[in-house]
Amino acid sequence: MTPKFNIDRPKISEEEINQHKDFNQLVKQFKQQSVQKARQDKSWWKSKKVRYSSVIAGITVVCTISYFALFNKTQNQNTNDKIVTQKQETGNKTQEARRFVLPPSKKLAIPYSSYKINNSKGGEINHNTASKIKIPKNSFVDKNGKDVIGDVTIEYREFHDKGDIIASGIPMAYDSAGKKSNLESAGMFDIQGTQNGEPVFIKEGNNLNVELASASSEDRFNQYYLDTLEKNWKYLKHDKIIATASKPKSVNKENHNQHDNNSKILKLKEEIEVIIPKKIDSVKVVYTKRAETLPKAKEPSKPSKPTGRPTFVLDANKSEYPELAAFDNVIFEIGEENRNYNKSFNDITWNDVKVSEGPDKGRNYLLTLVLRNRIEKLIVYPVLTGSDFEKAQKKYQQKFGEYQALVVKREADEKKLLAEMEAKQQAYMAQLKQKQAEYEKARINAEVRNINDLNTAFNSMSNQERATRLFSISKFGIYNSDCARGVANGKNVSPVFITGENEKPLMPDVIYMIDHTANTVYSFGRNDLAGKIKYDPNSGNSFVVFSGSKMYLCNKESFKQTTDKEGYKFSVTALPDNSENLPDFKKALEI
Repeated sequence: MTPKFNIDRPKISEEEINQHKDFNQLVKQFKQQSVQKARQDKSWWKSKKVRYSSVIAGITVVCTISYFALFNKTQNQNTNDKIVTQKQETGNKTQEARRFVLPPSKKLAIPYSSYKINNSKGGEINHNTASKIKIPKNSFVDKNGKDVIGDVTIEYREFHDKGDIIASGIPMAYDSAGKKSNLESAGMFDIQGTQNGEPVFIKEGNNLNVELASASSEDRFNQYYLDTLEKNWKYLKHDKIIATASKPKSVNKENHNQHDNNSKILKLKEEIEVIIPKKIDSVKVVYTKRAETLPKAKEPSKPSKPTGRPTFVLDANKSEYPELAAFDNVIFEIGEENRNYNKSFNDITWNDVKVSEGPDKGRNYLLTLVLRNRIEKLIVYPVLTGSDFEKAQKKYQQKFGEYQALVVKREADEKKLLAEMEAKQQAYMAQLKQKQAEYEKARINAEVRNINDLNTAFNSMSNQERATRLFSISKFGIYNSDCARGVANGKNVSPVFITGENEKPLMPDVIYMIDHTANTVYSFGRNDLAGKIKYDPNSGNSFVVFSGSKMYLCNKESFKQTTDKEGYKFSVTALPDNSENLPDFKKALEI
């Protein structure tokens, strides 16, 4: 019998998939069909080999059924199985999304708008771009498939133009059965749901309806969902739109002066990271220098008695050697460290005697004895006896008292200086904390202003017709209204990016090529530069390059000048720090 294969079978529905999730029923059905087929086909019984194989297969099926019957204790959990599966997929997708959806700069990131919806009541969210999210009651369940009780947090954001697409880090490449293309967007949104920080899920049959405000009313777009596990866009259906004539929007006359605001943030950042820390460090330096200038007390030498080592006195002519007068009647004891001393030294009349400080200053002396060409050096210790020792002991105690008083005074002065230093440091730390609070407030205000500016820019787009695009979503994630475009036709180039007059090569992390004739952005990694990048010479193109924490731009004019000369070295210019917000970034990109 010739086998028949259906190669044009209709797409399997979710109901069919769920229907065949019962493996026991599937095996039973297979067994019945096999036996019935065997009875009809008499030739089947004539083959011993087939019969034996069938018996073995039958035993295997029975064993398999017994195994599943023994361990399958959750026969009636179809709904929960779907939720758990969805939970596992969502958890994995969240991890994958961190790698697959990678914004090139945190400073350009588009923040979420947060909304609260009571699950038992449902409701409607009116986003500030005129988009709407309609939520039926009891639309959310937890990871166990149970209805969520209380409020659910819906986080939502939109992406409308090329600047938004770049800032999002969402890849726009699309692969349909091996046919590669890039998506031209008519609007994209990212929607997430949580309760107390834990993800929630959309209940089966209770789809959310998103009415996405779009700047285009063209009917050539399809709807896609970003599958972060398979790293590709999944086609959903042809877009459903409702055309709405654009209404003139009154532009907010309040001048936020974005440049001044950015300058304030940068100034606060410099104070927090550079100026105030330097002041804190300088206080410590000043304290150290002042502490070093405080008088240092010198501990007096304690008088010593003879220890039994050999001793001697200097018997010299004081008129000939006046410098030795200070050592008159001083008894010196030979130190045990001397290896060259012997008793004959005491019987020699030396030509010259010199006394200088010894290795242990204040305790010993270096005695140099000279006899013609003979020179002997001894380490000697002054010792006192009798009344001389008693006088020296009293004098020592007096000086030691003075020494202790100086030590106490120095410690008090050091503590005073330390207290002054700590007080100044605490004042600077309080100033730092205040500046950090001001910076955070200014940053949040800037984010709010950026969002408002973006929404104002979107709402005040030209007089073209605008449209509402209708989505019905069964799970959270990223959705797009797109038209697949073939990879840019035209010429090829292997770009090398250079900076400055010296044409210093720039090593990029991420490269974006913008097609200014359509809402299209092509993204490339560093490894993609080894091959050719296609571009359409009839379109206005530009490059945006991210390298480290910096952003660089090759504008349309520079791009055209390079490609007209069949060149491959693209000169890029670093964007200034005040362009590190989305409105100014778009302005620099001429969007």
